[in-house]
Amino acid sequence: MATLEKIRSKSVLLLVIIGVALLAFILGDFFNSGRTLFGPGTTVAKVDGKSIDVQEFQRRVEQASQQMQNSGRKIDHAALQQQVLNEMVFETLYKDEVEKLGLTVTNSELTEAMFGSGAEMLNRMVQQQYGVESAQQLHDMAYNPDKYGVPAETAEQIKSVWVNLENQTEEGLLQQKFNNLFTGAFVANELDAKALFDENSTTSQVAYVNKPFSSLPDDQFEVTDTEIEKEWNTNKQMYAIPEENRTISYISVDIVPSAEDIAAAQNAVSQVLTGLKNTEGLTALDGKNEFVADRQRVALSQIRDARLKSFADSASAGSASIINKMGNDITMAKIFDRTTEIDSVNVDMIAVQGNKAVLDSVLIALNNGTSISELGNKFDGVQGAQDSIWISMLDPQIVQYKETLLNATTGRYFNPDTTATATGGYLFRVNQRRAAVPVVDIAVINYTIEPSSATVNNLEAGLNKFISENTNAQDFAANAAAAGYQVFPATVSASTPMITGIEDTRSVIAWAMDAKKGKVSPIFGDEQTGRFVAAALNDIYDDFTPARDPQVKAMLTNKVRNDKKAKALIEQFNGKANDLSGYAALMAAPVDSANVTFGQINPFNNGFAGSEVAARATVATKGSLVGPMQGSNGVVVLQVINVDKQGRPYSYDESSALYARSRGSYALGRNIQQVLLGNKKVKNNILTFFK
Repeated sequence: MATLEKIRSKSVLLLVIIGVALLAFILGDFFNSGRTLFGPGTTVAKVDGKSIDVQEFQRRVEQASQQMQNSGRKIDHAALQQQVLNEMVFETLYKDEVEKLGLTVTNSELTEAMFGSGAEMLNRMVQQQYGVESAQQLHDMAYNPDKYGVPAETAEQIKSVWVNLENQTEEGLLQQKFNNLFTGAFVANELDAKALFDENSTTSQVAYVNKPFSSLPDDQFEVTDTEIEKEWNTNKQMYAIPEENRTISYISVDIVPSAEDIAAAQNAVSQVLTGLKNTEGLTALDGKNEFVADRQRVALSQIRDARLKSFADSASAGSASIINKMGNDITMAKIFDRTTEIDSVNVDMIAVQGNKAVLDSVLIALNNGTSISELGNKFDGVQGAQDSIWISMLDPQIVQYKETLLNATTGRYFNPDTTATATGGYLFRVNQRRAAVPVVDIAVINYTIEPSSATVNNLEAGLNKFISENTNAQDFAANAAAAGYQVFPATVSASTPMITGIEDTRSVIAWAMDAKKGKVSPIFGDEQTGRFVAAALNDIYDDFTPARDPQVKAMLTNKVRNDKKAKALIEQFNGKANDLSGYAALMAAPVDSANVTFGQINPFNNGFAGSEVAARATVATKGSLVGPMQGSNGVVVLQVINVDKQGRPYSYDESSALYARSRGSYALGRNIQQVLLGNKKVKNNILTFFK
C-alpha cells in the first residue's frame, strides 16, 4: 500500500516523463526519416513559392534513368537527380511566366494545327509511327472505331495516343507564342543597331608601350583588409550567389592495389600461365575464381582484337601467353586446337507448333512450292519464319543441327529432328555454304589486380588516424602534406551533386551542408566507390561570396595592388616625354603594335590591354598620343598610326541581326532559365530526401 501511495503522489511527474518520452520518440522518427515537424514535407524544391513534389520528381528520375540505361549511358545517380530537378525548376518558371503573360491556345488554333494547313509535319509523323494516312484518320479511328473495324480495346489505346498528341501539339503552340514574345521583346532599335555597327566598323592600328605591373615588387604596395572590403563593396553584385554555399577542404584516397598486392598478383599470373601451358584445357584455373575465362571456337578472320589475332595467327596448339596488360587489367590467351571448316551456312528457317504430322504437312507444302508468305493462310501452326539468314556453325547453340546443316541438300526443306514431338520444331532449307576457313579453339582469360583486404584496411586506418589527430579545419589543411595526403578545395551547395567531378560523393556534400564551421567529417566511401573521402568545413556563405573567400581575396588583393602600381607608374611617367619613343626609353619597354576594334573586345578577347584602353584608342584621332593610362596588366602609352573604316555601308537589318545574336533574344535565349529566374529564389531540399 505504501508503494501505491508513493506512485499516486508522483503521478504528475510520471505523466511529464511519459510525455517527454513520447515527444522524443515522435521527433526522433521525424529526424531519422529525413523530415522535421516544420520541414519540407514532400517538397523536394520550392521555386518562388511554388512546390515541386518529391513523388513526381522520383517518377521523372526513374524515367530518365531508364532512358539512360536503354542507351547504354552511365551517370552518377546524384548528378542525374540534379539534372532532372533543374529541368523541373525550369518547367515551373516557364509555366509561371506563361500564366502571367496570359498565353493560351484556342480550340480553332489547335484544330488548324492538327487538321488544317499546319498539320503537314504531324501527318508525316503519324504515317511513320502508326501507319495511318493522316492525323485526321487517326482521330477518326479513335472516336469512330466501327467505321474501320477497330476493336473497342484498341480504340481506347488509340484515343490515349490521340490525347497525348493533342497535349504535345498544344504545348508546342504555346511555346511558339512564348518564343515570339521573347524574341520580339529584345529587338535592336535604330540607335542600338547603329552603335553596334560603329563599334565594329572601325579598326585602329596603334603602336604602344606597356610597362607591366610585375615590374614593381609587390611588397612595396601593401593591401589592407579595409581596402579589399571597399573594393568588394564597389562590385558587390558580382559576388551574389543563388543559394547557401559552403567551402570545404577534402582528401580523396584512391583504393588501389599496394606494391605487395601487385607483386602477389604477378606471381599468381605467372603460376597460372605456367599451368595453362603444362596442363590440358583450363584445369590450371580450377579454384581460381579471380581468373575469368571465355573459351570459344572462332574463325580467325572474325577476331577483331589486334593483339589476340596476332597470337591466334602464330601460336601453336597448347600455347598460352599474356597478350595485353593495361593498368591493373591483365589478359591471357590459350589455343587448344586449329582446324579448317565451314563456319557459316545461309538458311531459311520456319518455326512450327504442333506434332510431327503438322511438321510433315508444312514440310510437304514448302517443297511443293508454297511460299513462306502463304504458309500463315494454310497452316495455323506456323509461328514465324526467317529467310536467307546466316547461321554460325561454330555457335554452341546450333550443335544439335550442325551435322545435318553441313550435309543437307541445298534448295530443299527438311526437318533436322526426325523424332516424334508434340510441341513442334524447326524446318530448314540450306541456300548456301561458305568455303572452309581457318578456325581456332581459343580461350581468353581476364584477370584484374585488386587491392587486398589488408591494403583496404591500412588505407582506411591511415586516414582515420589522420582525422582523429586533426579535428578542426585549420589543422586538417595544415598537416595533410606531412601525413602524405593532398588537400583540395571545393565549394558546394544543396544543388551540387558531386565534389569536383568525383562520383558518389553526395554523402560528403550532405555532411558539409549540415556541419558546423571548422568541423572535420568521418570517412566516406568504400571499395565499391573506389575511394575514401574525408572533408573539413572551412566557411559558410549566405547571399554573397564574401571578401574573405581565399579566391575572391586573392583576386581583389591583386586588383587593389595593381591600381596602386598604376597610380605610381602614371605619376612617374606622365608628361615626361613628347613621343612614343621617348616613353619607351623612360619606361624601359619595347614599342609594340596592335589592331583595335572596340566591338570585338569582350571577357574572352581582352585585346592587348583591356576594354578601357581599347575604348580610348578607338576614339583617338590618327597620330594622337594617348596615355599614360592604366591597362589590364600594366600602364600603357599608345599612338594611333592609322584608322581603317569598314567599306560596307550601314544596314539596319544586318546590324539588328548581329545584335540579336550577340546581345538580344538569341544571346539571352541561351540562358533562358537564368532570365526567367531573375531574382526569384529556389529552395533546394534534395539533400533532405537523398543523402
